[in-house]
Amino acid sequence: MTSLPTVNAGRILAKPIRGRIHIHYDGDDDCVVFIRCNGREFQIELSPFFLCNSPVITSRYHKFVAAVRDRGEMDAEEEGDSDEEEDPEEIQTHFYDWIISVFEPIFSKVAPDVPSSFDPDMIRTGEAKPLLSEYLSPETHRCRLESENDKPIPIHMPDEESQFMEPLCHIDPDLARELQEYVKFFDPSAVEVSFGRPERALDESPTRVLVDFGSSGEKIACFFKGFGAGAFISLERELEAHRRLLKSNVVPEARVVRLLGVVAAEDGRVAGLLLPYVDCRREDGGVLDDIYLRRTPTPLRERWATQVKEAVQQLHEGGVVWGDAKADNILIDKENNAWLIGFRVGSSYTEAWVDEEKGDTTEGDWQGVERIVEYLFSERYDPDSASGSEFDAVEE
Repeated sequence: MTSLPTVNAGRILAKPIRGRIHIHYDGDDDCVVFIRCNGREFQIELSPFFLCNSPVITSRYHKFVAAVRDRGEMDAEEEGDSDEEEDPEEIQTHFYDWIISVFEPIFSKVAPDVPSSFDPDMIRTGEAKPLLSEYLSPETHRCRLESENDKPIPIHMPDEESQFMEPLCHIDPDLARELQEYVKFFDPSAVEVSFGRPERALDESPTRVLVDFGSSGEKIACFFKGFGAGAFISLERELEAHRRLLKSNVVPEARVVRLLGVVAAEDGRVAGLLLPYVDCRREDGGVLDDIYLRRTPTPLRERWATQVKEAVQQLHEGGVVWGDAKADNILIDKENNAWLIGFRVGSSYTEAWVDEEKGDTTEGDWQGVERIVEYLFSERYDPDSASGSEFDAVEE
């Protein structure tokens, strides 16, 4: 792998990749956590088997595993804690902080410098323009945590190859060829990462990217939706849904998120999709299901309900089924417009929003819309709770 230019020797910037953890859910307590330090990825293997005569560390580890599984099995008595229930997020945060401190000597030796593409300050000033390829295929190091008599022992295994595949998926060649009739395929090295908050470059998986679709030098902001190495089934289902949408007669003005491009390696393996970047509301991430309805004026809810119905009608008139109608598949942008996302084919309904027998049908879409509208008006508007929110400027 080509080495990257580095800056700030001796500076250690380590963050857990919290959205990525390899753990067995069948009772096996072995797991692998992923730490990004100075642009490198450290895959740290954890198991009670490696913790010898270490009751305190073993208890801490079991508590972390239980928190990841989000089950209430943390036994506070093992470490003499109070009987109060601990927050799983806090448990994970404390464990990651501890792991990073334990492995800091290895981080300092193996990753003493920060590559410019991962340096928040250089990204902020524009001196560094990180590429998606650098995030998808970073320099990786395999490690293991051992302990003896409750003394942690960090182990670096430089001769051991990673046991994890790159986040790339093979797709059906016929599907790929047909998609290329409508959209471009881009190598990850041709896609620039754009962080709204550069400080998150160390621990956040890139989602906002910049792409030149016309070789003009002008780059357009897109949403990058990545897929893991084993997610080929869900990837193909989503690509097939987008293929149908691209071939359809759905009017261009419909507020539905359509496929703009595909990110794929030279061998054809797909890393993810390029979708329109919807500049969402910051207060709640822009997902309708997360919006605090008591702060949302009634006219605004009516606006969203109308827009969702209109978009679904436009889909059906163009011969396309939404397929997974639910509040979690609606984005609200900064202009308070509703956008439909989450197109899939084949068993894509979500229980409680669409009945199983109506999945992937227009009838199921309308059932989902009806329940979305019910959800929108499930709470009364409270002017006092809305004070100071971004809805203050909304006229009733």
